[in-house]
Amino acid sequence: MKISDEQREFLESHRFCVFGFNRRSGPPSLSPVYYFMDGDEIVISTTGSRIKAKAVQRNPEVSVCVLDEKMPFAYLTVFGHARVEEEGAADVMRRIGEAMAGSPIPEAALPALEQRAKSEGRVVIRVKPAQFVSMRPLSLSSE
Repeated sequence: MKISDEQREFLESHRFCVFGFNRRSGPPSLSPVYYFMDGDEIVISTTGSRIKAKAVQRNPEVSVCVLDEKMPFAYLTVFGHARVEEEGAADVMRRIGEAMAGSPIPEAALPALEQRAKSEGRVVIRVKPAQFVSMRPLSLSSE
């Protein structure tokens, strides 16, 4: 699915979303998380033992809802297919940390971040968009 320039700008200008995934039974689960864009994919960091990673491995169909906190409270919901990767977890933690802090993480902190990623069993969830639903000021789309 092609991401429009308007959708990409919205996704790249925000850092917080609600990640939706299917539980083994019962209604879907929602989890607020930080993210960043890598090309056409939404990237999230979690631990391999958390339900998000396990659920994606069981069923890759997910949703991501990015909300604008400013009036008129636009949002963009992305329906897509996710995958879990074990490689690159420390780099994703760095980029998520920078998004959370709003500033770069010093080079001197990177070895500790690498160790933390290993000790916590960090993994990467990558979401490839398949469909979008938005609320103004984004153009309405259900491609």
